[in-house]
Parts: sequence; C-alpha cells; structure tokens
Amino acid sequence: MNEELLIRALKRIHGIRPYEADADAVPAGPGTLLVSSDSFSAAEDFLAGLNPVDIGRLMAYGACTDLLACGARPEAVTQVWTCSPGEPLAFYEQVAEGVQEVLAYYGAKVIGGDVATASEWSWSATVMGHVGRPIRRVASARVDFDLYVSDPLGRANASVALGRPLPMPTLRDPVPADALFATDTSGGFFDALENFRRVNPGMWIEADCEQALAPEVRTALPSGVEPEWTLVGGVGEYALVFAVPSGTAVREGLRIGRGGFKSGDAAAEIRLQANGREGRMVESPPDWRAVAPADRLAVVARYWQGLFGD
Repeated sequence: MNEELLIRALKRIHGIRPYEADADAVPAGPGTLLVSSDSFSAAEDFLAGLNPVDIGRLMAYGACTDLLACGARPEAVTQVWTCSPGEPLAFYEQVAEGVQEVLAYYGAKVIGGDVATASEWSWSATVMGHVGRPIRRVASARVDFDLYVSDPLGRANASVALGRPLPMPTLRDPVPADALFATDTSGGFFDALENFRRVNPGMWIEADCEQALAPEVRTALPSGVEPEWTLVGGVGEYALVFAVPSGTAVREGLRIGRGGFKSGDAAAEIRLQANGREGRMVESPPDWRAVAPADRLAVVARYWQGLFGD
C-alpha cells in the first residue's frame, strides 16, 4: 500500500490539508472539550462480511458514540490508518467514504492523522467536541430515574451468532442534556449495566430484558437459543443507554426500566426481568472477544442461567 496515494485519497474525500502545518488548531468554544480515542480491526470488531463503506460507517459511529453518551456532538476527528498489503487503495477509499458519511451527519471535520503499515489493517480515531455539562457514567444526582436505550438491542450479537454481517446502527443525537448518567453499548448491553454498577455505590436498577430486545431477534435464532441471550454477548451495537429523572419526557428512546439509590455506600444492585422471571446481575458478563466462537453460546447460556439461579 502506497502511503502517498492514501493520503491523497483522504485529502480528496475528507477535504483535509495534510501538509500545511505540523498541527491543526481546534476552534475553541464554550463549555468542556471532550476527547475520546478508539480503534477498530476486522477480527476484533466482527467486521467480516461487511462492504468497505459499511465498515467505515460502523467504525466512525462507534468512535462517535463515546461523545454522544457524554451529551456532546463530535466536532473534530484525527485518524490513524494502519494499512496492510492485502487490500488495494480502493478498499481504503471506500472505508474512508463510509467514515465521511457519518462525520458529515454530525458536522464533524477530519483535521489530521497518520498512516502506517502492518500485516493486518486497522483504523483508529480521536474524536473531539464541546459540551456545557459532560454526562458521565457516575450519576450527577442520587434521585429516582427512568432507564432508556436509544435503540432496541440484540441484533449485533444475533448476527455474529448466526454468521451474518453486523447490522448498521441508526445515527443518533447525543443523550438528553438532563440525563443523569449514560454510556454506550460498545461492549454489549450487560457490559453497559456493569459500567454503571461499578461506579455508583447504592444504585439499584430494574431492567426489563424483553423491553430492551429487538423484536426481530425473537424469530432469527434457532430453537434452543433464548433471544435474551443476545443482550449478554459483547458485540458492539453502539446504542446509547441513559437515565433521566423519573417522569422526564424523552424525545427519542425506549424506556426499559427504572432505578434509584439506597442510602449509604451499599453495593449497587442490578435486577433483571425476563419471561416472567426475576434475576440479579452479580458478576461481570463474559467478553466474547475472549471466548472461542464455538464456545460463545455455551458461555452465555451458563451466565444467563446464573442470573436467574437456574
């Protein structure tokens, strides 16, 4: 892969000026500057089977959701392309076009980056944006709340389990400015719940797994595979999970539960409802990247059964 040719292609696609200075100035605005970095590769992020443009879309949106979960819109992006000799220039151009589609949706601009080579390709991005009050995983107030997701869940894990390409996410606005706490589902829904639990002493959440599940997942899986298992697996869907004070109107989102806080520093508690049963999340969910493909369903089944004391 010729580095100069890729730089020229990225200049054309993103409208960047790569050689004019050693660094690019980010226009300063009011509020807090948020910066988040992420990296993607075909194997680690289950990108096999996607066309190059969709790969770019999925990676770019995955990189942007960290800011969206903090209440900010992405404004500026730097990127690192690690290219392998196995793909032609056209592949990288098409991936970049998918990246650009997502950035253009948010009005974000590529301001620089780097190109490297390796035996396997990968893409990394640092995304920046401003917000008046950053929303964190730690709740900003210990009050009763309603729990929301931006999109129904489970389709990405179902696709990997069935050997199909990942579905394309729906591009979403940042979480509401009055959100108490938020994160994305880059590691899966249960991983998002675990992120809340580990940093919020005394929090309790009641989550309805059936409400969170995408309806099409119920008909896609073979007999013997419970649809709700797709909420456990760790394939990134890049939906937003957030909480607002109880009774707050939300413009976009699906209400999937509620919660609040106990007095003192008691351990956080995640209660689950599924198919008329009640369970508790007492340990972290399995990471699919650390599990052999042939073992994933069995690992998820054991974890799910442990949630409900089976």
